[in-house]
Amino acid sequence: MKILVFGAGAIGSAFGGFLSGRHDVTLLGRKPHIDAIRRRGLKVTGIWGRHTFRFRELVTDIRSLDRSQPFDLILCAVKSHGMSRAAGLIQKIMTPSTCVVSLQNGLGNIESLCEKIPVKQVLAGRVIFGVELHGPGRIHVSVIAQPTAIGEITGARVTQRVKMIVRALNTSKLPSVATPDVRGLLWLKVIYNAALNPLASLMRSHYGKLGENEGARETMNAVIDEIYQVARKAKVRLDPSTAGAYKKIFYAKLLPRTYDHHPSMLQDLQKGKRTEIDSLNGRIVKLGRQHGVPVPVNACLTRAIKRMEKHVSRFGLRTWKGIRELEIPGVWPR
Repeated sequence: MKILVFGAGAIGSAFGGFLSGRHDVTLLGRKPHIDAIRRRGLKVTGIWGRHTFRFRELVTDIRSLDRSQPFDLILCAVKSHGMSRAAGLIQKIMTPSTCVVSLQNGLGNIESLCEKIPVKQVLAGRVIFGVELHGPGRIHVSVIAQPTAIGEITGARVTQRVKMIVRALNTSKLPSVATPDVRGLLWLKVIYNAALNPLASLMRSHYGKLGENEGARETMNAVIDEIYQVARKAKVRLDPSTAGAYKKIFYAKLLPRTYDHHPSMLQDLQKGKRTEIDSLNGRIVKLGRQHGVPVPVNACLTRAIKRMEKHVSRFGLRTWKGIRELEIPGVWPR
């Protein structure tokens, strides 16, 4: 396949790198990262081994793309707050036969793509492995909790094109499965990220530290409870179907598998960048208002991360007071 990775940051570069062994892959990303890959190749370390990947085409602007042949597949891996602009640009370079797969964190990304791109050409992926950018041209694959899941956004069946994409990922050493319910899995990932990312960022810690702190566990439990209440009102079917059942899996399996991982939200803050809080806890706050469900803990975490964003953009991360900025009556601090 001819594949474009639109937004070759940490996650996008990982997909592009491993796919490049068997497919014609183009990376579109930021200039420092792309320039480093052009000079030295993409350097990959971590749980999937050490690799150096090279690409036929590397670009920083869609106007530079070689469009002599259409792209079969576009993997969209930009940050959630860049989705609207990305959708407009992707619309200009795709053909009626191109599939576009959203690989972002959070909710609302599929909707942003479908505002500009025909619904029948949009698929979604639930990605739950961790990649850290260790400088321009260098990524580190740190953890994997579950295989990447790919599915149609309409209907509840696994199509041939989904099977083809999953087969391409698996043969490229990217563990993947096809799913008839990708929307439900995306909600479950939001629960996972909303519970972990803001607290780990505020505490400047890896995920494992949260599970060992009583106050953090109570806060994460409250986040999970609130999101399940919103999902129920929004008529989103989740598996497991109850917050209690999800927590058992979360603490017994998901959290231990990603114990040492630092969230991309914290990495964004370290670089003074905007986070994806609006598509995670912030999206839950918005949906809570729509459906009349109080979500005070998610709202508190959203406000705290937004304060943190403003602070670090002006003064840097070193002067941030950390978790002392967070006050959740009856829950935090402990």
